[in-house]
Amino acid sequence: MIRLKRKEEMTRGQKLLCSWSERVRQLQPYSKTRGLWSGIVTSIIFSTVVVLSAIDPRTHILDEEVNLLFVYISNLILFCTMYQYSFWVLRTGYSYNRKNTLCLTGCLLIATLFSMGGYALEELVYGHNYNSFLLSIVISLVAAVLTFLITSLLANVTLHQRIAIENEHLRSENILNRYTTLQQQTRPHFLFNSLNTLDGLIGTNDEDAHKYLSQLAALYRYSMKKETLVTLKEELQFTHSFIYMMQIRYGSNLQVEEEIDERLMEMQLPIVGLQMLVENATKHNVISQRHPLTISIKSEGGDHPCIVVSNSIQPKSDNEDSSGIGLSNLAHRYQLLCGLDIDITDSEGVFTVRIPLVKNKE
Repeated sequence: MIRLKRKEEMTRGQKLLCSWSERVRQLQPYSKTRGLWSGIVTSIIFSTVVVLSAIDPRTHILDEEVNLLFVYISNLILFCTMYQYSFWVLRTGYSYNRKNTLCLTGCLLIATLFSMGGYALEELVYGHNYNSFLLSIVISLVAAVLTFLITSLLANVTLHQRIAIENEHLRSENILNRYTTLQQQTRPHFLFNSLNTLDGLIGTNDEDAHKYLSQLAALYRYSMKKETLVTLKEELQFTHSFIYMMQIRYGSNLQVEEEIDERLMEMQLPIVGLQMLVENATKHNVISQRHPLTISIKSEGGDHPCIVVSNSIQPKSDNEDSSGIGLSNLAHRYQLLCGLDIDITDSEGVFTVRIPLVKNKE
């Protein structure tokens, strides 16, 4: 069972898991109250069929020997008793086959005993019986089989619903576990590169190093947020801080061109998604006075809005890590969180990544 946290401390995925767990707990149709209502509804329908069968098709008049009150009350007691018994069996911990056997056997026994008692009571109270003894038992046994079939149908539907919910529960847990693994890859990678940059500043410009360290603390605090999806506005603020840190190191050799549609600011993307693309560009390309680097961040609207990050390709001769784990990580996170793909192109000396935006559901 999932341990419940305060609502404001739970991520969207954790809230979803708790919601599914609550649905599983509530999926208990075998209560006494539902057994009572099932008995009432079924008895009314069954009694009405019995009464209609006693109407003369020629005169459309009900046989005088049929007592409506006796039919409805007796069937009401019979069905309520059988449903209460069946629901009690279904709440036990017996195996599926044993539950079915007990339900059917018990309903048949109850119907037989009830038919014998009803037959004797009708003879005692009214001095006659509308049906023969054998026919009374047959009608009661039909009612028992009907109760068993309805109960079995309800049990099977409930079982399939429970299995479906629990499968979704397990699938969501698997997604969260995989996402956590990807996060564990991203954060150390981000910290490692940031510390390398800070090491280059210490001793050469202590004032900038101090500002850089403050920004690093703020950035790492942001990267540790529990949210899996953030708004484009939040991610841009985070990315601007990262760009500021990189421009302290590279100066005017690093330029960023930005064209973002303000109407897209409340749309969402995975946390640290945009920043990772900017970091990727600075990490794998030469940035110097002879080879300045320009990074373009633009938005594209339409039916499928996205953010496009592009830069000229000027690879380092000693590129220490070109395994593509950063982009692979981002692609996996998009699949897990949004069910969408990112688009990566390498054409005419320009490296471009398109990352889709999703609507804010909150």
